[in-house]
Amino acid sequence: MDVQLFRIDDRLIHGQVVLGWVKYLESRRIVLCDDAVARNEWERELYLSCIPTDLEAVIMNIKEASEYLSDSIINPDRTIVLVKSPGTILQLAEQGFLPSKINVGGIHFAEDRKRYLSYLFLNEAEVKDLKSLAEKGCQITCQDVPTGRSYSLEEILR
Repeated sequence: MDVQLFRIDDRLIHGQVVLGWVKYLESRRIVLCDDAVARNEWERELYLSCIPTDLEAVIMNIKEASEYLSDSIINPDRTIVLVKSPGTILQLAEQGFLPSKINVGGIHFAEDRKRYLSYLFLNEAEVKDLKSLAEKGCQITCQDVPTGRSYSLEEILR
């Protein structure tokens, strides 16, 4: 069974996710997958402080998240998985977990990135990683909020 939403968002846990996606999907759990955040106690506490008390949240490194999401005993239903970049998903795939659907939510401006949508700026490596994920069979859409328009990867890369 797939998770409800597997989202790339460089801000990870923030209002759009908690107030938008969680409420819209009626999610019960967030899995934040990021090696740097998992190692940093202060960042973990900061992200977890943004979570309402009725929502379970866990922060895992890539290896832990791959094992957790691949475990057939775990029910990922009603779960949102958050990562910062397409590269993280490729690393998850190397560890044994590849999502079937990916939502690209927000990758914001940086000097080396090109604008594709108002909330989506990608550099060459990120485009390459997204294309690689698509070639592996992932369905990739870009959508910032649940009520916003969904764009296919092919559509935005044209």
